[in-house]
This record gives sequence, C-alpha cells and structure tokens, in this order.
Amino acid sequence: MAEFGRPIPADQIASDLVVLAQGEASGALEINGQPGGIVYLSAGRLTFAESPAVPDLGTRLIRSGRIQPDVWDQLAWESRPDGAIGGALLGRGIVTAAGLQRLIQSIALDALLALTTPFAGECAVAGIWFAPQRSHWAEAVLAMDVASVRTYLDHMTQRLAWYDIPARGCPQLSGVGHPEGLVHRDQQAIVGQIDGRTTVAELAWRGGFALHETVESVGRLVHAGMCTVAAPDAVRAVPGEAGAGLAVAELPRRGPDRHDLPADLAVATPLDLGLLQRVRQALQHMS
Repeated sequence: MAEFGRPIPADQIASDLVVLAQGEASGALEINGQPGGIVYLSAGRLTFAESPAVPDLGTRLIRSGRIQPDVWDQLAWESRPDGAIGGALLGRGIVTAAGLQRLIQSIALDALLALTTPFAGECAVAGIWFAPQRSHWAEAVLAMDVASVRTYLDHMTQRLAWYDIPARGCPQLSGVGHPEGLVHRDQQAIVGQIDGRTTVAELAWRGGFALHETVESVGRLVHAGMCTVAAPDAVRAVPGEAGAGLAVAELPRRGPDRHDLPADLAVATPLDLGLLQRVRQALQHMS
C-alpha cells in the first residue's frame, strides 16, 4: 500500500475495500482528494458510497420528478440526526422498496466509478481513512459483495475508456439517424436535453441520472454517428450570441457539504499498512 501522505493510486481504493471485506469490517472508508468521497461497509458488505462528483439521492429523486424539492427538504429535516431518509421515502410511497434499492445501488456504483476512474474529471487520492464507528442507513436496503462490485467497476472502467467521452464535454446531436431506436426510454430523456451547450455532467445532474450511465448513453450516440462532443470552452461563450458571457448556473448538489460532515470523521485513523497486515494475519490464522 502507498505510504499515507504521498500520492495514492486510485486503484488502491478497490484493493483496500477487498481486504476490509475479507476481514468482514464495518465502518466508513473516507477518501480525501479529487473528487473525494465515502464508502460504507457492514460486516464486509458494501452498503453505500457517495461522492460530490455524482448526483446524490436528493438530486436523483428531485430532478427525475419523483419528489418536489420542498418535500425532500422536509423529509431530510425530519430524518435528522442520522439522516435515515429511506424509511420516510418508503412510508410516503415515493419509491418502492425495490426501486429504492436500485437507486441506492446506482448511486453507490456511480460514486465508486468517480472515485476510481477519471471519467468524471480529475481523479487523485490524497489519503484514505477508515472510521470503524461510522455507518449509513442504506445498510438496511443494500449489501453488495465487494468482489462482484470490483468486477463491475473493472468492466465499466474499460467501457467508459472505450467511449472516451469527457464529462465536461458538450454533446450536440448531428441530426442523422433516429436516437429513439438506439436508447431506451430513460436514455431518451438525456437525448431530449442535448443542446450543444450543456455538458455531459450537467445532463446527469439536471435530469437526475447516474453520471456514468449518461456518459455511456452519449458515447453510444457518438459511436452511432448521431452525436458529436465538443470541448466546453468551445461553446460556452460564442461572440455575438445572445446570452454569451452570462454565468452558468451552479448545478444542484443537495448532499452534505464536506464541512458539514460528522465530527467523528475528523478523528478517524489512517488506513495504513499495519491495519491491512493485521487483517491478513487474522485471515491466515482462520484458514
């Protein structure tokens, strides 16, 4: 493992998760860096992951039209201090149990890809910390096998690299072919928002979609010859065009600000080589 305080490869996150899963660890793995995030484990199973690089639960629900912003804010307030909003969403019939599980899984995988793959922009890990006392309400909804998750991440990383679509690129439909024959109903909503000025990341945030699925949808359009992707700087301020030079509205990011995270994360211990060695030794004694 890379020494704490020095640059850490992004694939170290997946490697550490595998070791913690083998030791049936419970807690939160906090990743400091760009984009940064938190991964939650319960008895070695992956229960949730979040990162400011990808749309969170509130954004996914609000922007997809499943809940109004004021209702979300009320439920989030009522769910304090533990933030267990899942039960409230189920109780009000906003989502079904199966739908909530699929949504939580999608958000977790989206965040993990953003933490380990530079598809969402810069990907740099400055430090990895483990807080064994931390948990997330999603553990009552989701428990994923870490090895299977890593296989999925490896598969999606290769697919995203093949499409080679920058999250800050601006897609533009070419007017050739019929996109509705290429994408399913949910992806057609992405097609309907493509205007040549909105970035791929903005399409995800504004529509309440998973970022990696949005990148893949745009990639499929590009490879079918139905879409092109321009660098954002090439389309944001066209001279003489109405609205040129206006500030672009900040995307809604309804998750907790990094400064609002619970204080106990600040005193978490670094996930260092010694901890991993003790886990491995314990596993060897059990075999």
